[in-house]
Amino acid sequence: MTLVGEYEDDDYSPEDGILVVRDERAVYGDDEMSASDAHPVGTIVRTGHGWLYAAGGDGPCVVRLRGHTDRPRDGDDEWTDVVEVPYRSTSGAVELTSLTTRAGEVHVHLGEPGAYRIRVAHRPLPASAEFVADDEDEYLEPTDLWQLDFWPVPEPVEPPRWYRRRRSAVRPADPGWNSLLGFERHEVAGVVRWSHEGTGLTIDDLRTWGIDHFRGEDWLDQPFRTTVPRDGYPTLAEIAAQVGRPEPTSRREMLTLFVALGVLTFDGTRYAGIAEPRPAQQVLDLPADVVTYLDAHRATVQYTGFAADLVSVALWGGTEQTVASLATRTLASEDQVRRALQYAESRNLLQIDRRSGDRLALTATRRGRPFAV
Repeated sequence: MTLVGEYEDDDYSPEDGILVVRDERAVYGDDEMSASDAHPVGTIVRTGHGWLYAAGGDGPCVVRLRGHTDRPRDGDDEWTDVVEVPYRSTSGAVELTSLTTRAGEVHVHLGEPGAYRIRVAHRPLPASAEFVADDEDEYLEPTDLWQLDFWPVPEPVEPPRWYRRRRSAVRPADPGWNSLLGFERHEVAGVVRWSHEGTGLTIDDLRTWGIDHFRGEDWLDQPFRTTVPRDGYPTLAEIAAQVGRPEPTSRREMLTLFVALGVLTFDGTRYAGIAEPRPAQQVLDLPADVVTYLDAHRATVQYTGFAADLVSVALWGGTEQTVASLATRTLASEDQVRRALQYAESRNLLQIDRRSGDRLALTATRRGRPFAV
């Protein structure tokens, strides 16, 4: 194995959370891979003819691009996410860039145009005790490290394969309370659930959070804005009445309602989040249209990324599969694969021919119509 080129950016900021690598002259949208309606990055990364999109997060991050003559022998143990994906280069040269601008220069010369494989490896970076932010240029400490290793491969290419995942391929279920109540009324429950780190928050903790996050000292007791109820949705008063509570008029009063709804607990001093609160549609008697929307939104949150992974497998030649082979390839359970396939089919992302012996034939679709690469 020989290193043929490398490039590193230690202050890369993903635009809209997406890390972008493009071929020297390629444009996303010019190939069949990007014609799919599937999510552009999936759970970690998706690729096509001259483009790579990865879930870069908020950044900034360190990004390394490295070209090789063969697969690098680096171990996977030092990374939290590792996936190998195909890539077709029309020029043999790539650049680290962004969604709406081009770097305007080649960062790594890979070699001849053709098929390549990329080992995409990611891990969070620990905070540095020595790091000091510069107020003048507002430089922030990098939060993540991405390493993308390219090497040429023969045709036909192997479909993507996942080797390590920091998070499950299927996202946690959304209980739907934010969708039902709206941000202003749900915000205090979100603060408790994501800020308490297992110990819970007191009223004083919540007041301090409001001050620290520029909500003001009276954040908890500010009256809610008057809003027009959405058509077909229950009012806050109707929701509270179903669990025997008066209508809350402030965030402080919402805390009591969230305890009654089973979203938070209260021990007399501290409020704490429940790890997996029951879905709103299981706690309340809601109109059928609202239940339908919450169920659909729940599925979207859980399966959008993983469904895109399965579409990527199909597009890169992995049309003949079994549920077991997809589970092994994507590092997911067979039940998760079945549910994601069902979601992809319901959203017209895949056509699935279910054959004997759990065998599947997957065909990628766009707006419900099959298309081939």
